[in-house]
Amino acid sequence: MSGRPALFGLPRRGELLLTGSLALGFALFFLAVYGGASWVTGFYSGGLRVDLPFERHIPFVPAWAAVYVSMDVLLLLSLFVFRTWRDMVPFALALCAETVVGAVGYLVLPVEVAWPTRVVQGGWADIFFVADTLNLERNYLPSLHVAFACTAALAYAERSGGWARALWGLWATAIAASTLLIHEHHVVDVVAGALLAWGTWRFVAPRARREDFLAALRVEALCARELFRFSRRHLRYALIGLVLYRYSLGRWRRQARVARVGFCFLQLVDDVLDGDRAVKGEPLDWVDALLAELETGQGKDTGTAATLGRELLDSLEAPEARAHVFALMRTMRRDRERVRARRWLSADALLAQHRDTFRLSVDLMLHVASADVRASDVPSLIDAFGWCSTLRDLREDLEAGLYNVPAEVAEEVRGEGAEPGDYDALLGSNAGRAWVVAEYGRARVLLERSAEELSALEGRTGMPLLRLFHRSIEGFRARRLPRRLPFLREPAEVKPWPSGAVSGR
Repeated sequence: MSGRPALFGLPRRGELLLTGSLALGFALFFLAVYGGASWVTGFYSGGLRVDLPFERHIPFVPAWAAVYVSMDVLLLLSLFVFRTWRDMVPFALALCAETVVGAVGYLVLPVEVAWPTRVVQGGWADIFFVADTLNLERNYLPSLHVAFACTAALAYAERSGGWARALWGLWATAIAASTLLIHEHHVVDVVAGALLAWGTWRFVAPRARREDFLAALRVEALCARELFRFSRRHLRYALIGLVLYRYSLGRWRRQARVARVGFCFLQLVDDVLDGDRAVKGEPLDWVDALLAELETGQGKDTGTAATLGRELLDSLEAPEARAHVFALMRTMRRDRERVRARRWLSADALLAQHRDTFRLSVDLMLHVASADVRASDVPSLIDAFGWCSTLRDLREDLEAGLYNVPAEVAEEVRGEGAEPGDYDALLGSNAGRAWVVAEYGRARVLLERSAEELSALEGRTGMPLLRLFHRSIEGFRARRLPRRLPFLREPAEVKPWPSGAVSGR
């Protein structure tokens, strides 16, 4: 018996979603690149003549337009031939590569066809119109119609017996012939398309089937999906994602990839613990199982969190950095314990919790960036992170039962007959407003001190990242928070709560 898989089959629903997404992604990519090339070449005047003398004898047969458009059917069969995303990836990437090569050819070597004007009437007029529309204008050398048909024939043949291989070859040959018989391409275009298919499939397929490539691709797909989910909740995550992908284009691409994986993993853990991402059972049990999975390295969990977590740990070279990952997960875990117990912390305990959280987070980012500065070099900036997180997410945190308001403030608010766990009631109370005003003043002191700390570190690696953080927090304090809380523009009307604003604690 042959070890070859069945040629056709119905994919499982989950796999069909993935292979269908790959097919859709290729279709959108093709429309953008192929259509863009056609648009650009529309501004060209004239072009190369590649017609051969004997081609004037090739008849115009409109009925062959039906064969021409059958290429779409041939490509759609890939969903039933390649029934897993791993099998579909080489095929989709080969088609994408051919699209790019073809577009470059159209832009660099524009071709002017030598066929006479075609007029079609009768029963084949509609289908010929579809075929001619698919071809767009001036996209001739190489013929991607031929390239795609030949690629499909080569790819499907690897899973086929003798008769099926012959069928695929005949179908691709018929499509190639149709491009000539409906006068869409010249012979040179057809030959170039066939050679492009042969070369691309031989080059792309073996590399795209490698296990390390597929594993890396899966991680990237998981990161993209998580960033999309985060962005649906808040625009700032989309901006973070754009920055992480932006740095992937330059010399920091390895660090950007690790940062992307780390951000997606830790944000996913935070979302689960905050209740923003539903999991089966209690989030504390989920994170404990995940910690055990990652710390022992013996588990078989293939879920998103475990996959990203393993990838992050494997990418971190220093044992200290890997230890920070686990310490940060346990620090975030404490927030979930507070939610379950509906616990209010004192001002000092809250400060310590925020310092632990952002010291570990910033140190991880600095390690990934290969920086020689650490969070301990900028203690005021770490406290500013905690301040920014508290005021930025105050409403959402209170609604989730995460009380990042000091217990002392909560008692004063209750003394006024208001509920400190309600955002509007908190800010409607004198004590709540006084606390916010004091925190606003504390942020100014922290940012001034952190600016001095950063100046003292000038010239050391990692400084651009720290300055980026500083500017972002300063922007929130100076512009976004006052727009959200207009009473901060006139703080003198409210007596500040003694939260350490003067000391910068």
